[in-house]
Amino acid sequence: MNRILFVILAVLLILSIFATGCEITVKVLAPIHDIDIWTDNSSPPQYSLYVVSREPTTCSKFYSYNVTRAGNTTIIVEIFNLRSIGVPCGEELRFAENTIPLGSDFIPDVNYTVEINDVTVNFVAGVIMIYPALILGIEIWADESLPPQYFVDVWSEEPSTCDQFDSYNVTRAGNMTIIVDIFNRRCCTGCPDPHEIYDYNYAWHIIPLGSDFIPGGNYTVAVNNVTETFVA
Repeated sequence: MNRILFVILAVLLILSIFATGCEITVKVLAPIHDIDIWTDNSSPPQYSLYVVSREPTTCSKFYSYNVTRAGNTTIIVEIFNLRSIGVPCGEELRFAENTIPLGSDFIPDVNYTVEINDVTVNFVAGVIMIYPALILGIEIWADESLPPQYFVDVWSEEPSTCDQFDSYNVTRAGNMTIIVDIFNRRCCTGCPDPHEIYDYNYAWHIIPLGSDFIPGGNYTVAVNNVTETFVA
């Protein structure tokens, strides 16, 4: 009997809410629209997570977030909306932007995982990404040794104060083509163009190509997006 009475009272309460127009809210996980991870230039660097979450109806609005660690290399971020029930809702796509501090307890070169509601991203501490550098120019030359040693001078772009040269790799593709891959590394985001600070935004490299070239042979050197030919 007590159970039946409880159910009846619960039904009456819900009907009363809808009849009187009273608003109740529930906390729900927000849909994630966009994310970005960046660091500042402090020592040790402070990491932050920029999140754009959705408020999919007029009955939803951003409420709060929560950050926890799961083990040594996983960060769990929960973004919550408050959703109203018991009132009419319209379809209106709105967004909430939040910059969430993640702290500075990150070991350089270790891969970390960040779980934001139903979205997962990874980053290497100290490196946001490694990517092919834009090549501004190349020049191929040889010294006077026997056999001559060939080199390629490369000017590559560092598009912001957070970008710097990382590494290069030289490989042969067949007998007559040399491929040179130049990589930059980006430590963080939100960094100014170096032209705003100083007139220097490139790196210069002297890269040895070896001496295994047939005199009179026509060779091609491909450095990222730039190709040049020469006769040995």
